[in-house]
Amino acid sequence: MNKPPVVTSKDQMHPQDRRNLLIFMALAVAIWFSFDHFIMKPRIEKIREAEKIAAEKVNEAAQLETAEGGPEVIRARTEVLADDQRLKLANKVITGSISLTGNRIDDISLEKYSQTLGGKEKVILLEPIGTENPQYAETGWLSDDANIRVPGKDARWQVSGNNSELTPSSPVTLSWDNGQGLRFTRTLTLDENYMIHVKQDVQNNSGAPVTLYPYSLVASYGLPSHVEKQRVIHEGPIGYIGGELIEYNYKKMAKKQIQEDHTASTGWIGITQKYWLTSLITDQNEVSQYRLSYTAPKTPDAKEHYQVDVRGDARVIEPGQSGSANVWVFTGAKEVKLLEQYEETLKVSHFDLAVDFGLYYFLTKPFFYILDFFAGITGNFGIAIICLTIIVRICVFPLATASFRSFARLRKISPMMKDIREKYGHDRDLLQKELVKLYEREKVNPMAGCFPMLVQIPIFFALYKILMVTIEMRHAPFFGWIKDLSAQDPTTIFNLFGLIPWNPPGILMIGAWPCLMLFFMILQKKLNPPPQDKMQAMMFSFMPYMITFILASFPAGLVIYWTFSNALSIVQQYIITRKMGVDVELSPFTRKEDKEMEKAVHDGPSVHPELEIIEKKAEDALFDHDDTPKTVTPPKPRKKKKK
Repeated sequence: MNKPPVVTSKDQMHPQDRRNLLIFMALAVAIWFSFDHFIMKPRIEKIREAEKIAAEKVNEAAQLETAEGGPEVIRARTEVLADDQRLKLANKVITGSISLTGNRIDDISLEKYSQTLGGKEKVILLEPIGTENPQYAETGWLSDDANIRVPGKDARWQVSGNNSELTPSSPVTLSWDNGQGLRFTRTLTLDENYMIHVKQDVQNNSGAPVTLYPYSLVASYGLPSHVEKQRVIHEGPIGYIGGELIEYNYKKMAKKQIQEDHTASTGWIGITQKYWLTSLITDQNEVSQYRLSYTAPKTPDAKEHYQVDVRGDARVIEPGQSGSANVWVFTGAKEVKLLEQYEETLKVSHFDLAVDFGLYYFLTKPFFYILDFFAGITGNFGIAIICLTIIVRICVFPLATASFRSFARLRKISPMMKDIREKYGHDRDLLQKELVKLYEREKVNPMAGCFPMLVQIPIFFALYKILMVTIEMRHAPFFGWIKDLSAQDPTTIFNLFGLIPWNPPGILMIGAWPCLMLFFMILQKKLNPPPQDKMQAMMFSFMPYMITFILASFPAGLVIYWTFSNALSIVQQYIITRKMGVDVELSPFTRKEDKEMEKAVHDGPSVHPELEIIEKKAEDALFDHDDTPKTVTPPKPRKKKKK
C-alpha cells in the first residue's frame, strides 16, 4: 500500500538551514564574549587605571614641603619670596609674583582693599609654601607613564621673549624641556582685574605618542588669616559643577573628611572666604573631573590640607604634534558685577554664586542692584539704604494701612474693652467670648498688625546678607561717626558716646543709632493698643529694649534701615489714627486710659481672643459651618404614559 504524499509549506525552514542558523548564533555569541573579555575589558581596565593614577598624581602634586624628618618651618613672607627668582605681575587692582620654580601663583595682594578700615596694609590673598598661611593656585600636566617627566614643583621655568613682567599689555611665555623630547610652554595673560589666563602647550618631539592630562588646583594649608568663622556666611571649598552648587565650609570638610569627585562638562571650582575668592575655570563643554578634598595633618605640627582641583580629558599627542589646555585663575575680590561680566565672557554658569546671597537669593540680589543703583546716583550706600527703605514702605503701604486702621479701631473701642473686663473679669471664658463678640461687631482684627511685620522679615534678612557678604558694602561710609556700614555702630551710650574715656566690653556696645532706633520703637508702641493678654503685654513692654540689645551688634546699615522704617511707619500710623478720630498721645508719659487698661489686664484673667478668632476663621474656612435649615424640594410627579 503506497503512502500518501507529504505536503510541505514553502515558508517552512529546511532542517539544514535551521542547523546553520543555530551554529551562526552560537559563534556570534562566542565571538562577542571573546571580544568583550579579551579585548574591550583590558582596554577599559587600562583606561580606568590610568585615570586612577592621574587622579592620585593630582593630589600628590601639591604636597606641603617640610623639613626632612622635622616639623614645618614657618618663615616671614618676605624671606620666602626672596628664596628664588620670580616673575612679577601687576595691574591697577592686584600686585604679586609667580615663582619660576614650580610656576605656582602664590603671591597676590589686592591694591584696592586694606586689611583694616583706614589701614595701609593691603589684603594678601595668596601666600607661598613656608609662610604661616600658604594658599596658592597651580596648573600642570599629568602622565600615567611614570617614565615620562612632567613639570612639577621643582621644575625651573625659563622666560621666553623680552617681557619680564606680567601686565595687561604684556603677556609672558614660559618654557620647560623635560629632556625626553617634550617641550612644555605656558602663556600667561593678565586682564585689568583679577583674572589670569594660563594657556598650556606641549610639543612632542620624542618620536613616540604620549598621553597627558591637564590639571589645575587651588590648595590651602590651615585656615587663611582673613577667615571670619561666621555661621551665616559660607567660607571654604565651593563650586558650581554640572548645574549644581556644591559647597562645604572648612569645619564640615574637616569633620566629614571630605573626598568628593564630580564629572561634568561645565562648571567652576574654588576656595572662598567672606569677600575673597580663588577659583578655576576650564574650557566649558569639555568633560572634566572636579574634586574637593581634605587631608588631615600627619604630624602635630603640620596643618590640615584643603584642596579643589580639576582634571581635563586625556590629550594623546602624536610625534611632531602638540596639545594644549586652557584655565582661567580668578584670584581677587567677589565684586558682583565683575563676576557677572566673567559669566558672559567665559560662558560659565552662575559665577555670581561665589557671593553667598543665601536663602533669599531672589530678594537679596535685586535689593543689591537697587542699592548699587542709588549709591551710583547719590555716592553713598547709606543714602541708598534710606532710598530702599522708602521703596519697601511704599510696597507694604496697603498692608500697613489696613493694620494701622485696625489698631486705631482697637484704640477707639478701648473704653468698651475696659467695661467688659470690669463686668466679666471674674469669668475667664465669658470674658474671652465677650471680647471676641466685640471684635466681630466692630470689625476689628487684632492680628492685622502681624502681616506687615511678617512681610518685612525676609526683607530684613536679605538686607542683612547684602551688608554682610558683598564687598561693595565693606568699609562703605555714612555720615558722621559711621565709617563702615557693614560693621556695628562704634559708639556706646555707656561712655556717653565717647565723652567718658572708657572702653566698655563688647556686650555694652549700644551705639547712637541703636538708641535712636529704640526711641522710635517706643513711640510706635504708644500708638499701638495695649495687648489683652498678660504674657503679650509683658513681652511687648520689653520687646523694644531686647531688639535694641540684639541689633546693636548688627551692621550699622541694618540699624539705619530699621530706624528709618520705624520712623516712616510712625508717620503713616499717626496720620491714619488721627483721620479716624482717635486721640494720639506721643508724650513720654503713659495716658491715664492706657494705665487703667494695663492694670485691668494685669489684674484680670489671661485671655487670648486673637487665638479664638484665628481658630474660628480656620474652622469656617475648612468646614464651612452653616446652621441655616435648607428647604427640601419634593420630587416632581412622574407623567403617566399614554396607552
